[in-house]
Amino acid sequence: MYQPLLPIVKPLVFEGKSGILHITHKYNDSARLLVQEGIIEQVETLHLQGKKAAATCARWVNISTSFDEDDQGGYSPDPDIDTNDFLSFLEKSSKNIAIIQKKISNDQAVFKIDADRLNKAKKLSAEDLKIALLFDGKRTIEEVLGQAGKSELAVLTHTCRLIMAGVAEQVTEKKDILPQQDREALLESLDEELTNLVGPAGAILVEDAFEKIGSEPESLAQSEVGPLFDEIKVMLDDDEKEDFAAWAKQFL
Repeated sequence: MYQPLLPIVKPLVFEGKSGILHITHKYNDSARLLVQEGIIEQVETLHLQGKKAAATCARWVNISTSFDEDDQGGYSPDPDIDTNDFLSFLEKSSKNIAIIQKKISNDQAVFKIDADRLNKAKKLSAEDLKIALLFDGKRTIEEVLGQAGKSELAVLTHTCRLIMAGVAEQVTEKKDILPQQDREALLESLDEELTNLVGPAGAILVEDAFEKIGSEPESLAQSEVGPLFDEIKVMLDDDEKEDFAAWAKQFL
């Protein structure tokens, strides 16, 4: 869920705590903040360490945390990590996150862009416009994050600016998007089944069906599986429909 790191880290510093703050980021990463008597001596993510790791996790928003007091583990202090600078950044980012919490329900929200308002907007930056181009009325916030090449905090902040400028409007919220592993298994099996039934043209049938239900393979929701199959069946011959319906039962 969206939450600032500030109210979690600040008491550890001000109260002189020692231990390890564990941060889990929704998007396949985690961090350890190693605190000694209120001083952040080291930060480690899955791929980074030190000042870069601190800068990275400070820009996470969809997080969960836990603190193991007096648990130090093994580490080497990094003198380049400045606890005051880290807190100062969290102070500033917490103001952005407060707005994010009000404007964006969660990372499954879908936004569309009003092209006319976008062209007339005067206070948007070039970076705002780059993020605007990623919203097509189909992609979720999560999918935009995967394509933006920016930190989660940056993408959400630019999105809020677009919302407040009247350029971005929430369309819907997909609450039942299939987990990636299940989605890939379904689509792979679908491709195999249609190849057996109609040959290479099966890929075209799938593409057309996704267009008709207004979705994309990367954001397929459980509630869209039935409509997707229905659109595909319409394009099949009678004998093919029977075989396809028998196959489809395993995913409905």
